[in-house]
Formats: sequence, structure tokens, C-alpha cells
Amino acid sequence: MLCSTKNPGLVCTSAWLLLALLLMGRVALAEELAADDTGVQVVVRISGLEGRLLENVQGFLDIWAFNGKSIRSIARLKYLHRSAAEQIATALRPFGYYRAKVESTLEKTDEGWLAVYQVDLGEPVEVTKLDIRLSGDGQEDAVFQQALNQSTLREGVALDQEAYEALKSRFQVIASQRGYFDAKLEKNEIRIDLKKYTAEISLHFNTGKRYRLGEVIFHQDQQWIDDDLLRRYSTIKPGQFYDAGDLQQLQGDLSSSEYFKQVEISVTPESAQDHQLPVEVFLKPKKARKYIYGIGYGTDTGVRAKAGITGRRVNRRGHHYTAELLVSEILYGVAGEYIIPGKDPRSDAWGLRASYLDEHSETKNYQAWSMGGYYKYRDDVWLKTYALDYRVERFELGDEKPISQLLIPSAEWTRTLPAELENRIFATNGAWLRLFVRGGAEALLSDTSFLQPMVSAKWIRSFANRHRLIGRAALGTTWVSDFSALPTSLRFFTGGDRTVRGYKYSVIGPLDGEDVVGGKHLIEASIEYEFPIREKWSIALFADSGDAFDDQPDYKTGVGIGLHWRSPIGPVRLDFARGLEQPVGNKLLLHLTIGPDL
Repeated sequence: MLCSTKNPGLVCTSAWLLLALLLMGRVALAEELAADDTGVQVVVRISGLEGRLLENVQGFLDIWAFNGKSIRSIARLKYLHRSAAEQIATALRPFGYYRAKVESTLEKTDEGWLAVYQVDLGEPVEVTKLDIRLSGDGQEDAVFQQALNQSTLREGVALDQEAYEALKSRFQVIASQRGYFDAKLEKNEIRIDLKKYTAEISLHFNTGKRYRLGEVIFHQDQQWIDDDLLRRYSTIKPGQFYDAGDLQQLQGDLSSSEYFKQVEISVTPESAQDHQLPVEVFLKPKKARKYIYGIGYGTDTGVRAKAGITGRRVNRRGHHYTAELLVSEILYGVAGEYIIPGKDPRSDAWGLRASYLDEHSETKNYQAWSMGGYYKYRDDVWLKTYALDYRVERFELGDEKPISQLLIPSAEWTRTLPAELENRIFATNGAWLRLFVRGGAEALLSDTSFLQPMVSAKWIRSFANRHRLIGRAALGTTWVSDFSALPTSLRFFTGGDRTVRGYKYSVIGPLDGEDVVGGKHLIEASIEYEFPIREKWSIALFADSGDAFDDQPDYKTGVGIGLHWRSPIGPVRLDFARGLEQPVGNKLLLHLTIGPDL
């Protein structure tokens, strides 16, 4: 240590003081380095805010990222704390709070460090002038007016920049979706006078002219499908106003058909003539044939296997066919269909079909041959199918094995909400309704006259906590001149995976000695409550009840618990149920089902 000779006392004292400060700094640095090695717990508390104000502040506040966590540097913690008040103030300004006050403290506790921020919002800036103008063709467009009416921007209320940005963005999205390709913001600004503490908003949006759609032109590398059939997939009429939803529907309908693996639609403003856009559709075909095969297990059917083929393009008119072979422990069969697209090929079709089925379960033993045709079409929300089939069936009735021949006309109406398949696989809210009737007459190639109507329904209701309530019911009845001539496959049975759980497959019905022979009438009902335990797993509690009978019902009830999994291939349900009636329900049964909710 060197000291000055002119004023040795003063200079030496200063030198010693500087040395002491340096040593203190090194001690403090050592403490921080020690903290770097171990880390300290941080707790951040914000009071005076709630809702989206609090959420926005938490998103802006850097120190919030360490709330409930460890931080390795005390210096870093103090720096974040010093920046917090300004960050909170900045986060509140989009909501009109320009005079917010923040009291902040940072203190060391036994558990670590506690950062507290008490916010006094003060009064928000008031919007004193709101100037929103729409011009161009969109001025009369109801969708723009709806967006404007739904906006929370008003004169005399607090400034909300988030609402302003949302309305501006909404205008631009609507313009893009509805064909206002020349739209532009002519004026968009918020002027804030902090002295008067007022705000003025100006938003001038010129939509320009709305474009129209022209002719739909289909491009195939080879003429696999006639343009006449392709045009029936489209609801677009030349000259109609542009709407992105119409193009998305056309793309989805073509992609969902049997014919195309890739559908690309090109509509560009650069190709417009007099504000009319040609619609070009580029199509790549699927393979001409699709083969399907699989193996599985169901508690009703046991081990089962399936193989099939679909011929996607029999000709350029879109005719196609399917054939399928099914084998399981209790049945085997083969079936095929030849399908001809109808006026609206998305839902309408004519079909020819034939099948053979041999079932040999504990309660049913029959062989049935069937052939016929059908026509199906969509009528608003109903999918309607009308069919005529000729059926020959050999079945067991006691010690006898009669053969029944029937010409059966039938009608089926089904309605499903929501209509989109992707929303029915895991349905949050929805319903399914089926109305079905079939019959025959002795005067028209049938061994007995009968009429058999049936109603089936299922509904699903979800709650805010992701719990679901699921109900199901079925009613059926038969008027028949000679019940002994009505084959097994047309009689009512119940019990099993999809009917009354807790009972084996089709064991509930009228008896002939110890044999279940099926009944004239059917009643089924089910209620189920499902609650989640993990993201894709849930527990279900259920009760099923029903009976197949001739005169008076003798209801059989099953109760149980299930484990359900939302698998990549659809819901998988593993249910454990016990029937409450003896003797058919005296066991705990496992029921496994796989398939969409609706």
C-alpha cells in the first residue's frame, strides 16, 4: 500500500476505505455465487388485478416465469424486480389504464424470496370519439355488420385496444373468406390525449368489390370419372358470390368420395376477369381397388376376422362395389353390394345387394340367404333408405327346422347431430335417431304377413367439467299372422355389449323349454355417467334395463362400471357389468366394444 507524502492521513484513510468497500463487494459477490450454486425459491404475488388484466400482466411480467420456482442468481432476481413495475404498467395500457400505480417489495423469507406487487388501476382512458366506417360492396354485407355489432367498442366506455385489434383482424378475415380481395385499411389509429385523459378511435375499412365464382373446371390426368358426375358434387353456380366455405365443402365432398386421394382447388384473384374467378379442381385418383382385412375380439362374437374388397371405379359413371367375408366364433357370412351414384352422389345412391349369414350362438341358430335392392338419399337432416329384399331362412324352432320365405319391403330414416363424422367419433353433445319399419304379406310371396316398426335413439350431453351423460333407448313391436313362420333373424332378442350389459348375447327373450326363441316386442333403456380421470381416460357408471317379450315385459337390469379410452382408432370401452335377475344374470361379465359414440 502506497500513501501520499503531502497529506498522508487523508489519502491513506481513503485508500483503506476503498479497500474495505472492495472486500465488502467481494463478500457480496461470493454470496451471490453461492446462490448461483444452490438456487433460491421465488414466490410472486400480484394483487389488485383479476380476469384478463391479470392474465395479460402475468404474460408480460418476466419475474412471473420464476413464480414457485428456483432462480440461480440473486442479481438476476433483483434486476427482474426493478423492471416489474414498468412491465405491469405496460401490460395494463391496452385496456386503457395509463395511470396505474404499482407498489413493489422484494424481501427475503425463510423459504426464499417474496416479490409482492400491489396494483392500483386508477381510472381508465375513456373513448370520447369512435369513428368506424365500412365502404365498398361490404358496406351492405350482413357478416360485416354482425362483426361490428358484436364488437365491444363504444363511446363513453374504457378504451380496449384488444377489442380494437380484434375488430380490425375480424374485418380482414371476413374480407378474405368472402371474396373482397381488394380490401384495405384506409385509416386505423388510436389517438390518446394523456392531459385530457381521453381516446379517439378511427377505423376506416374499404372492402372494394366482392368477387364472384365462375365455372368449375375439373382436371384429371386421365378421364377416370365423367365431368357430369363430378359437377353433381358441386353446389357452386357460376356467377355466385365468392365464399371460402363453398370451396371447402367441394374439396371435402370430393375427398370423402371413393374416387380421389388428393383434391386441390385453385382460385386466385390474378386469374379474375371482370371480378369473376374460375374454379380449377385438380384431382388425383385413388387406387382402383381397396383391400381390407382385420382381426379382433368382441365379448358377444368372440374372436372375429374380416376380409373384403372395394372396387372404386367400375366405369366412368362412378359405379363401384364392395364384397366382404366375416368369420367369428358364433357366425360367418358373406355380403356384397353394387352401388350406383344418385342425383347428389354425396348422399344419394341406388344399390343391389346380396348376403348369406350363418349364426350359431347359444340362443340363435339359423342360415339366411338374402338379395334385393335399395335407394337412399338425404332429405334435409334425414338420411332415408327404401329397400326391397327377398329372404330365405332356415331356423331352429324346438326340434323343428322350418324354412321361411319372405319378400320384405322396408323404410329407414336416420338423423344424426352433429352430422360431421369427425364430431361423432368423440361426441361432446349430440343425438342419433333411427326410425325403421319392415313387413311382408302372404299375398306377395311371403309365408306370413307381418309389420315390424322400431324406434332407436341415443343422446349425449357434456358439462363444463368434461363429464358426460349418455342415454340410449329402443322400442320395437311386431304384428304377425303366424309367429311360428317368422324366422329367428326377424324376432327380438336383447342382452349383450350394446343392449343390456350384465347378460350374455341375446339371452333375454321368451323361452321354449330352455331355449330362447325370441319375442314379438322389445323395450331397452340405458343411462350412463362418464367422468374423466386423465386426458384420454374416463370412468363410466351405468345401468341398462330391457326385455324381449310376447305379452308382458319382465325387465332384466344390469349395472356396472367401465373404463373408457379415446384411442387413435376410436373409443374403446371396457365395461364390467352384473345382471340383477336370476338365473341369466348371476355372473360378472366383461363387455368390450369399439366404435364411434354416434
